[in-house]
Amino acid sequence: MNEPFRAVAGSGGVEAAAVFDCAVVGGGPAGLSAAVNLSRFRRSVLVIDDRDGRSLWSQTTRNYLGFPDGIPAAEIRLLGRLQAAKYGAEFLGGRVTGAERAEELFRLHVEGSVGGDGAAGTNANVTRDQEVGRALGEMRASGSEQILARTVILATGVRDPFPRFAGWNECVGRSLFWCILCDGYETIDRAVGVVGHDEAAVEMALDLLDFTSNITIVSGKAGGFSVAESRLADLAANGIVTHGARLASYPNSNGLIEALVLDDADHTRIPVDMVFTNHTPTARNELARQLGVELNALGQIVVDTEQHTNVPGVYAAGDATSVHDHQVSAAVHEGDQAACAANYHLYRPVQRDPQKEEC
Repeated sequence: MNEPFRAVAGSGGVEAAAVFDCAVVGGGPAGLSAAVNLSRFRRSVLVIDDRDGRSLWSQTTRNYLGFPDGIPAAEIRLLGRLQAAKYGAEFLGGRVTGAERAEELFRLHVEGSVGGDGAAGTNANVTRDQEVGRALGEMRASGSEQILARTVILATGVRDPFPRFAGWNECVGRSLFWCILCDGYETIDRAVGVVGHDEAAVEMALDLLDFTSNITIVSGKAGGFSVAESRLADLAANGIVTHGARLASYPNSNGLIEALVLDDADHTRIPVDMVFTNHTPTARNELARQLGVELNALGQIVVDTEQHTNVPGVYAAGDATSVHDHQVSAAVHEGDQAACAANYHLYRPVQRDPQKEEC
C-alpha cells in the first residue's frame, strides 16, 4: 500500500511526491462509484472535482432502484462522497487542465478553479457540497498542482447547452429538463413546452404524448423548423401546437418556469409547467485528447464493456463515454466496471492470469 495522500502543512497545496494508485477525475455518480470500489480494493484514490457537473443541479432521480420516492442527484453525490471517504478515498477541489504520461505514471495538472459563474449546479447545492468536502478533509488546489497516479479514470461528464436566462440554473431539474427517460413520467397531465427545431425535437414532442396531451413545441430560432412539412403535419394531427419563432424570455420564480414568451410581434405567452430542451450534450473530453484516448464522431470517449480506453491504464465512465444513456444507474455501473479494470491493471504479475491480455 502507498503512503496516504496528505497536504503539506500550511501550504494549501498537495504533497508533490505523493503517488496514487488511481486519480479519478470527476466527482459525480460515475467517479464516486469508481472511488468507492477502488478504495474497497485497498487502493489509494484521489478524486479531483471542479464542482461543474450534472450532479449539482436540482434534478431528482426517480428511476434508480431502491428509492421509491426518488432521491436528489445532489444527495447521491453527498452520500457517495461519504461512502468513498469511509474506505479511504481522498478529495481535491480543482480543475484538471492537463494530463500526460510520465514514464510509468500519469501526471495531472490541477488548477484551483472550482465552479464559478455559469458553472453547473445551484448555489445551495454547491455550498452544501463544499461544507461536506471540508468535513471530509477535501483539499483545494492552490495555484497549479501536479498529481502523479498509476492509473486514471476519466469521469468528466458533459456540458449541457441549456438556454441562458435569469434564474436558469435554479430551473434545471425542477422545471427545465432534457431527458424523457428520466422525467417523462412527471409530465403526466401537465402543460409541457418543447424547445427545438429539428427531427429530434419533433420526436421528443411526439414521445411526450404518452404522458400528456398538452404539448407545445417552439423552434427557438428564426426561420422556424428544420423538418419536412409532413412532420409538422404529424404534430398538428396529434394536437401538438407549433410555433416557428425565437424565444424572448422564460419567466420563472423559485426555479419554476411559468411560461414561454415568444419573440414575435405580440410577445405571445405560452403557459407551461415544464420545459424540455432538445440538445446534444458535449462530452468533456479535453483530458482524453491530451492522453491520446480514442474518441468517436460525437467526441465521446470510446470504451469497451469493462471501461478500458485504447490507452493502457486509462479508463472512462459516465456520461462522457460512448456506451451510455445518461442515467445515474448506468454511471454507477460504469464507475464500478472502471474500478475493477483499474484494479486488475494494478495487480502484481503473479496475481494475473497469464493467459489473459489486458486491453
